[in-house]
Parts: sequence; C-alpha cells; structure tokens
Amino acid sequence: MSRRATPSPAPGRPAYFTATLAKGLDILEALSSVEDTSLTDLSRRLGVSGPTLFRILATLTARGYAEKHGQTGRYRATLKSWALGAQVVRRLTLRDVARPHLEALLAETREAPHLAVLEGDGVVIIDRLEAPHPVRVDTYVGQRAPAHCSATGKAILAFRPAALLSGTAPLTRYTSATIDQPAALARELAFVRERGYAINQEEWRRGVCAIAVPLRGQGGAVVASLSLTMPTERFLGKGALRRFLKPLARAAAAISTQLGEPARIA
Repeated sequence: MSRRATPSPAPGRPAYFTATLAKGLDILEALSSVEDTSLTDLSRRLGVSGPTLFRILATLTARGYAEKHGQTGRYRATLKSWALGAQVVRRLTLRDVARPHLEALLAETREAPHLAVLEGDGVVIIDRLEAPHPVRVDTYVGQRAPAHCSATGKAILAFRPAALLSGTAPLTRYTSATIDQPAALARELAFVRERGYAINQEEWRRGVCAIAVPLRGQGGAVVASLSLTMPTERFLGKGALRRFLKPLARAAAAISTQLGEPARIA
C-alpha cells in the first residue's frame, strides 16, 4: 500500500503553517494601520478575494478585534489587540526585558553590567553578569548598596524626590570619597540629571568604581538603573567614560523603549 505524500512547506514557511490564520493576521495588521477601510479597498490592498475577506472580517468582528460601522459599512480595528499586548507587557519582568541587553553589553564592553532598583534608602541588585577578567568586583543578585554612594543609586535618586535629602544630618560615610552631606549630594544629583549618568569612584567600597544610567518606564518615570561596575584600575586606566558610556546609554535606551509600563520585579 502506498503512503500519501506529505506536501513540503513553501520556502520561508514553517512545516505547520495555517494560511487562513495568516490571512486573518494580515487583515488585522492592515486594519490597525488605517483609520477605517471598506471591504473593497482592503481586498484590493491585500489581494484577498471578497468572500474570503468578508468571512475573516466577520470572525474578527465577532471576536471583538474589528468593528463595522453601521451606516458606512467600513471596518476598523478595535483596542482589543492593544489590550492583549498590555497583558503581555504586565507579565514581563524588568529582568526578562533587560537580560538580553545585559548580555550584549557584557559582550561589547567586557565589564560587569548590573541592574538595580531603589528600595528605601538603598538599591538592590536584581540581575548582574560576571566580567571575563581575572580581577573582578565581588557582587551578587540580591546585594544591597547605599543609594547615596553607589552609581546605580544616584542614577535613580537624581530623578526621584529623595527622602535622603530632606534633613541636614550627615549621611553614612563608607570611605574617604563618600558624599555624606545632603547639600553636597543634592549638587551631585543635579549634575547627574544634567549629564544623564552617575559615577561612583570608590564612594562605597575601596577599589570599586561604576558608571550608571537611569532606566525609564511608562511616562518617562525612572524605574531602575543600569551600571557597568569594575575595579578602579580599569575605570581610571582606560578612560571608562569614553569607552563605556555610549554602549551603556544605548542599552538603557533599548530597555526603556521595551518598558511599556512600570516594570514588575520578580
């Protein structure tokens, strides 16, 4: 008994490809790019026959992805697709969004990227990658650092109302480089806002330096920060600002673009 031959997939298509579903998605995408459209115009634009197009539009309308204006008979997309996208964004965590960019940043700079969020008067590292150098900075996910003397902390504090600056009492001093006076820290944060990045030169731990930039979510609100952290000799000896600021800023911009709403931390 001969077996029925399985047709080969068309070039560029997966083995299991549903043409009708693909047409439906094409129609939905076409609807989303115009204010509204007639069945005739849409058929001409997509090269889909009138009867097929009518059935797919009727299905999209029944499921709430499209609507038909009663008087004009023209179709338009609804906000249901946007609602689905918003649900996906809500499920994404900040770490999920940022991780590919941390990996790319590490590959480009060969220094350790750190992702941090503000918690009280400190910042917490929620993701980081190890630099491929024999001499490295000892950090870990979950580590807490004082916000006023870390690059990641200052990159966030500069764009948020800071309770740390509400008093006149000195802040905790960790090294001789720590900025421990609220007025001096306020001036430092003003510089951070002006230039768009923060630095830490042995302000928290001796031998450790970092550059950090803010990450923004919905409406431009700063939700986290991204840094490159390294031993002092690599920060000072190779002109870290010149070498690393641009790739760090590109990564931060890409992450911020993907954050369609305030990020959840998982």
